[in-house]
Amino acid sequence: MRHIIITISEYYLDRLGAVAESLRDEGLIVTQLYEFGVIIGFADEEVIPRIRNRVEIVSLNEEKEVTIPPPDADIQSLPDE
Repeated sequence: MRHIIITISEYYLDRLGAVAESLRDEGLIVTQLYEFGVIIGFADEEVIPRIRNRVEIVSLNEEKEVTIPPPDADIQSLPDE
């Protein structure tokens, strides 16, 4: 599952609840719903392309995962002089 942030078109703000329910029906797990038009949740890989192109959605961003090696990892070590 991917963590996603969806921005809803201003035109659909008065129907935000219905839009969120429709996205739930598509497979989105809504974790937060903001009345200014942002929906945060989780979706499977195959759900994201289906909902990304919906007319109500202005943008859909997937949270990226970044890993940082521990301080003692080779990549952090300075070359021996």
